[in-house]
Amino acid sequence: MSDLLAVHGTTAGPALCCFRLILGTALVWKIIADHVFGMARFFDDHPRSLVRWRYERDEMAVKLLLSPTAYKVFYAARAVAALCLFAGVLTPLAAATVAAWCMYEFTFDRKFNTVFLGTMCLPFVFARGTDAYLSLQSLLDAPSPAAFLDPSRVPGGGGLSWPQLAVVVLVFQLYWSSAWFKAASPQFTSGDTLQKVFEQLTALRGELPDGRREYYLPDWFTRRFATDEPSLVARRWRLPSLATIAVEAALPVLLVIPATWAVGALLGLLTHAAFTAMLPKRLVPFSLASVGTYVLFLPPHTFATLTGGWT
Repeated sequence: MSDLLAVHGTTAGPALCCFRLILGTALVWKIIADHVFGMARFFDDHPRSLVRWRYERDEMAVKLLLSPTAYKVFYAARAVAALCLFAGVLTPLAAATVAAWCMYEFTFDRKFNTVFLGTMCLPFVFARGTDAYLSLQSLLDAPSPAAFLDPSRVPGGGGLSWPQLAVVVLVFQLYWSSAWFKAASPQFTSGDTLQKVFEQLTALRGELPDGRREYYLPDWFTRRFATDEPSLVARRWRLPSLATIAVEAALPVLLVIPATWAVGALLGLLTHAAFTAMLPKRLVPFSLASVGTYVLFLPPHTFATLTGGWT
C-alpha cells in the first residue's frame, strides 16, 4: 500500500506501458469488429443510413453531425490512432484522438463500454515515457527478446505516476458503482434481469445470420437458463446475480492489497469471461481493457519481479 501513496509526477512506469499495449489491443479489436458490422457506412447520405436517419430524429441526442466525408476521415484517423497507441508512437496525440472518437461515437451509439474505453485513453494524454517499454521503439532498441520484455531496462520508470493512479481510482469507481446499482435493483437481485436478457438473446439468435449473432451458449444452457418457465429461470439466476454483486464490490479491494492481488485477478478474469460469453462482440474489448487494468494495482517492484520471471 505504501507504494500506492508514493506518486511521482507523470512519468509512466512499466505497468502503465503494459496497460497501453492491452488497451491498444482492445481498441483495435473493437475497431475491426465495428468495421465488419458496417460502421463505415453509418453516416452515409446517399442512400441515407438507418443510423443517420434515427440520429437526426433523436431529440435526446447531442447532435455532432459530420458530413459523410468528414465522418470517414475521422473514422480512418481513429483507426490509425489506435494502432499508434498500441505501438507507443505519438502516444499522447493518439490517445487524445481515440478518446475524442469514443466520446463522439457515444452520441449516436450509446454504449457505456465505449465511454469506458475512451476514458481509459485519457491518462495517456498526460503521461510521459509511455514508449519506454513494450513499444515499437523499445523493440527496435532491444538487443534480444528477453531484453524487450525486461521492465528493469526502463530508465527512471520505477515509480507510480498520477496517470496510473487515476486509472486505479477509475476502476474502483467502475466496479463499486456497478455493484451499487445492481444491489439497489430488485429486478437484478431477484434474477429477473438476467432471465430476461438470456430469453431475449435466445429469441433473436435464430433471426440473425451466422457470424452476426452474439449468443453462442450451448442448448442445455439455453433450456435451463433461458427458455424454461420464466419464474423458475429467474430463481436459478438469483445466486449468480448476488455473486456478481459481491465479486464486483470486493474486486478492487482485493486487487489493491498485494497479498490478495492474485485472488482478485483470478476472480476478475472469471467474472469478465462470464460477461463476455453473453455478448462477445460488444464485451471482448471492454473485458480485455478491464482485466488489463489489474497490472496497475501491483506495486512497481512486484510488477517488475513478476514480469522479469518471463525473461
